[in-house]
Amino acid sequence: MKKSIIITALVFLLTAPLFSQLQAVIKEVSGKVEIKAPAKGWESATEGMEISKGTIISTGFKSQALLDLGSSILYVKQLTRMSLDELTQQKGIVTTGLFLRVGKVRAQVKTTAGLQHNFTLKSPISTAAVRGTALEYTGPKLKVYGDGESAVILTNLFNQSRTVRGGESSETSGSSRPENTEGSRRKDSSVNPFTSDSGSITSGSETPTTTITINWEW
Repeated sequence: MKKSIIITALVFLLTAPLFSQLQAVIKEVSGKVEIKAPAKGWESATEGMEISKGTIISTGFKSQALLDLGSSILYVKQLTRMSLDELTQQKGIVTTGLFLRVGKVRAQVKTTAGLQHNFTLKSPISTAAVRGTALEYTGPKLKVYGDGESAVILTNLFNQSRTVRGGESSETSGSSRPENTEGSRRKDSSVNPFTSDSGSITSGSETPTTTITINWEW
């Protein structure tokens, strides 16, 4: 019996470092930003507050928040409602799962040696499989920042897809084939993807869901 307990304890000690539940942290808040943790009511978001799995984030008019997800930075823009579904690290893989019900987010994944990043953003409209460092996503619309090495495969609900490269943008209604915005490359490539809309931050019912997946490795 004692040997069994010792073996179990050793297995736990050896495997525990391989898996960890990470915490998101609110770094900056502008305007009205609220959060709702699982089994709790709505409360005002404050800088330094930790966000756990299952928490819903809501921003009001002319309001936004900056979240540090450990291996990535997320800018939650005004009039957005989204939830943090997963944020874990296991065997050198950081998995981030977000559900964007409405609004707009901008994401930037940090370069971390030895880590693979699986970043999944769900919405009712589209799926985008990304290779790059920065993007802006609303569901119907997608912008990719950076040079031509960055690429996003935007796919609609009927599995029709299009590759969107750095400096380009695309959109779909969910049923329409994703189309690249004409002349978007020159316009978008000169825009800083992480400037604030307001200047204050510097750094429902069941619907079909689709996924945006970022899978990078350095």
